[in-house]
Amino acid sequence: MADQPSTSSWTKFAVGPEKEDDWKGEWIVHAIDMATFHFDRKGDACEKWYMRHPLPLFRGLLPYQSLQSFLHDDDPLVSALLVVSGLGSFRATFDGVPLSPSGPVDPPFTDYSQRVSYRGFDVTNFLVGDDNVGSHVVGITVGSGWWDHRPVTGMAKPELLANGPLTVIAQLYLTTASGKVHITMPTKGSTATWQVSRGHIKESDLFTGEMIDLSTLTEMEGWDTSSKWSIAETELSPSQNHWSLPVSYITNITQRERREKLSVMANALDKSEMTTRTTRKGYLASPIGQLFPSEIPPILPMERIAPDEIHDLGSGRWLLDFGRAFSGMLHFDKGLPQPIIPHNNTYPRAHGFGDASEKQWSFITVVYGESLEMTTGDINRVLVAGMGLHDGGPRHNSEPEGAQDNAFCFPDDHDGILTQKDVYVYPSESITNDMFSRARQSHFTTHAFRFAEICCTSEPPTNVHALMYRTAMQEWGTFDSSSVLLNGGYELVKNSMRSNLLS
Repeated sequence: MADQPSTSSWTKFAVGPEKEDDWKGEWIVHAIDMATFHFDRKGDACEKWYMRHPLPLFRGLLPYQSLQSFLHDDDPLVSALLVVSGLGSFRATFDGVPLSPSGPVDPPFTDYSQRVSYRGFDVTNFLVGDDNVGSHVVGITVGSGWWDHRPVTGMAKPELLANGPLTVIAQLYLTTASGKVHITMPTKGSTATWQVSRGHIKESDLFTGEMIDLSTLTEMEGWDTSSKWSIAETELSPSQNHWSLPVSYITNITQRERREKLSVMANALDKSEMTTRTTRKGYLASPIGQLFPSEIPPILPMERIAPDEIHDLGSGRWLLDFGRAFSGMLHFDKGLPQPIIPHNNTYPRAHGFGDASEKQWSFITVVYGESLEMTTGDINRVLVAGMGLHDGGPRHNSEPEGAQDNAFCFPDDHDGILTQKDVYVYPSESITNDMFSRARQSHFTTHAFRFAEICCTSEPPTNVHALMYRTAMQEWGTFDSSSVLLNGGYELVKNSMRSNLLS
């Protein structure tokens, strides 16, 4: 052992903001989204939810002149740390390059009115060297997550969760050789450094899936690079690719008021014992809690799984069987084939999209499920997160057909059963041959499935596989025995744990 090195290899780490005063940035939001939380805005919760769609994209500019003002030949840049968070979920890019390969939930699920975690990304290599001269852009894509998911009724109680418009916060730390630290690019409302626009995600729900606009995805390609930066528009618009200035996140709900309201709902406090008056004016979004550095690994695609079998179900519908159930989504290495219209324009169950059919738009749907129906061989669209119909069982009675037809904010085209369903749509009557080849996967949703149906294409997609997402925790230890039953039980338990590590 004498020749063994006495020290470990060097590991780089950085310290981000620790106290609230360390944050120069503030939470920013699309102005139209913020307005839907004002007390006098007309409409019910579902109507306002639709007003906040398509989902926003955020981008910030680091001008070359601004960067050079911090740096000098005798005091060069040695490190750059971007700290960022977003509610409900976020993914960040720098000059169009993804920084966060994380899954559908980031930041991890907490009571966001109390604590919200942030992540730090080392972006030094983007800013040093002769090849990196010029302005730079930070891009942030957001999803609904647990923060602004569809307010559908059911066993899940969205009214118990903190809720507000999709929002982000960020700032960039630049450290020079002398040890000086400069904070730049803080998110601020109504400043020219940051912009917001509607993007390519038309709808997003953590469990029921996403709708992705492939036309906007193509049109806005490169939106998070300096070559596509443009001056912000002065007028607000719900249109996609319309960049305007964001506004600051505002709420008139206090932390104490929210805690007391939840205590009353949980029967832990009588309404007469409340010490705060219920706010009925101003902005009624939930307060956002204290920011802290993320304490657990992110949710990442931890396993790539090829389908065991692909079955042709007819009418352009393809069934993929992956052999076991897990949490994740499909990924299309080479995109999707061109869509077709089934015979008599009649789509198989759960694959219809009435609005697109009426406007003659092209679309492809992907439906997920953990089992097949005994009689038809179709995917059994089972209970999703405590909502919708299910197939019964020892503790449940299956609800009759149509029981959800008039449920509040129930998604269109789900045929009475809340379905795990992703939709890729090209909202135009004219379409190029390669448009659907740009589709890769959904972003801010997760599905529990063994089976997936793709409809409607004349051939199955090539190079399709599933990505199993879970918290990237390290696995310790193994188990093996001479008993096939014990080994099988161990694998079942381990697979179940993996599929539920989404926090």
